[in-house]
Amino acid sequence: MTSCGNLTSVNDAPLAAEGGLALPAARAEDPFRALDELMAVVEALCPTWPQRDPFVTGDKMRL
Repeated sequence: MTSCGNLTSVNDAPLAAEGGLALPAARAEDPFRALDELMAVVEALCPTWPQRDPFVTGDKMRL
């Protein structure tokens, strides 16, 4: 015996009959243009990056 029993059609499976998500179609906007606009906003909010301390002491980086 299975947990589904004897299903004869898709309508007999109440959880799968209405399954899935309705998604709108992708926008016609160029994704690279959207990324460029986002990066322009980020640069306007923070025109210079803060100084970071070096993560390595010395001149050799080893794994």
